Amino acid sequence: MEENPFKNLKISSSEFLNSLENRTECPKCLKSRKFYCYNCFVPVKGTEDLIPKVHLPLKIDIIKHPNECDGKSTSAHAAVLAPDDVRVFTYPCIPDYPDRNKVVLVFPGKNSLTMEEMAKRINKNDSYNDCAGDSQHDSPNTDMKRHDSKLGESDDEEEESKSVSDETTVTMEGKSDKGLPSKRKAEDHPGRQKKIRSSKQTVPFERAVFVDSTWQQTKGIVADDRLKDMTCIQLESRETKFWRHQKDNPATYLSTIEAVYYLVRDYHDLFVNDSYNGEYDNLLFFFTFMYQKIRKMYDGGKDLKAYKQRMINSSGSETVK
Repeated sequence: MEENPFKNLKISSSEFLNSLENRTECPKCLKSRKFYCYNCFVPVKGTEDLIPKVHLPLKIDIIKHPNECDGKSTSAHAAVLAPDDVRVFTYPCIPDYPDRNKVVLVFPGKNSLTMEEMAKRINKNDSYNDCAGDSQHDSPNTDMKRHDSKLGESDDEEEESKSVSDETTVTMEGKSDKGLPSKRKAEDHPGRQKKIRSSKQTVPFERAVFVDSTWQQTKGIVADDRLKDMTCIQLESRETKFWRHQKDNPATYLSTIEAVYYLVRDYHDLFVNDSYNGEYDNLLFFFTFMYQKIRKMYDGGKDLKAYKQRMINSSGSETVK
């Protein structure tokens, strides 16, 4: 694991979380929780004024499969940190979307669009494609969601990570199948394409829907009549910093919170007429905290399967079993 892959991001200090030795009551359901309640999506008592609050440029809905473990899903990170803009639903509960022209589904398919393609189309007054029926035509190289059965190599690692998700998402580009800001300047993502300016009145969508489940379960959910005819988008390829072992999966499989973060970053860069200044970096507040705890617990993470596999895969050798 890298020592600090988030050093260029403006993420508030999470040091106070280390002082929370015991579990604390959720202010809503009164159940015992650590850091935040993953059912009510609120910080535990005593941390309400310390946990950063993020305001997003669009709305996010996450549809979670009922078999996904609430305490391990990173979708809860988004709902806790951006409560005004993120909603989490458990399938088969899916909200109504009266104006589907302003909603997209983050899912791959032969007709899925990249963010840059959507920007170009809106500038040219083109219509969007939808991805109806694409779930039957995805190749192994398209974006996927995968579920890993366990976090780590010991019970201690599992306990420390009860609020972190098993899920990951591939974000391959192409058609093959309010927190406390620091004074650092946020750097552009390497290889990011030149910004395509669109006015705020012509943003191509105002809400994005994610599916949090295994890959096999995802295909069933996106085939639901309430989702299947939505415009689909896929994200630019990035490398995950997730510490969970994902057997045979490439390093471009992102956790849900990483995928949400990169979506809003791309959305801002392409459709918001203001330079990015770290406004959404605190979406990774809990993620970076857990990353550092796992790294410290496992001697830099050098013996974690997730990182051994990535090193082996990058060298073209056989995948770790």
